[in-house]
Amino acid sequence: MVSFSTAFKANAAVAALFCLPNLIVGNDEMVKVFSSGTATNNPMLNHILCIDWIKNVQWAVCCLGLASCSDTKTQKTCALSFMGMMSAALFTLVKFPPSGTFELPPPVAIYMGVTFPLYTLAIMGAGKSKKA
Repeated sequence: MVSFSTAFKANAAVAALFCLPNLIVGNDEMVKVFSSGTATNNPMLNHILCIDWIKNVQWAVCCLGLASCSDTKTQKTCALSFMGMMSAALFTLVKFPPSGTFELPPPVAIYMGVTFPLYTLAIMGAGKSKKA
């Protein structure tokens, strides 16, 4: 059984890992990576990546707070909202693919592949007592 605490800690770890590339190589280099080298000195993409980095920091902090939350109902509500956000993001990638054909970027695949199953398992096990 996976607890909500474990699921939120894993989400915090993944979000924190997503912050590292910007810190290691810088935002300008990340613009080149995300645009496959076609965009350099792109202020809009640079701006979006900065916002994404801040979002990942905030996401990690929120998940750490939720991991220590003792109210299962609150944890379940947040887990369901995170799963809804992931479902909406996946729908957007399918419906409006940035490159014209559907591609699941590796960071998105990693994030969804780790967190979605953990939240699902935590929700399925919510309210069940541990066997002695």
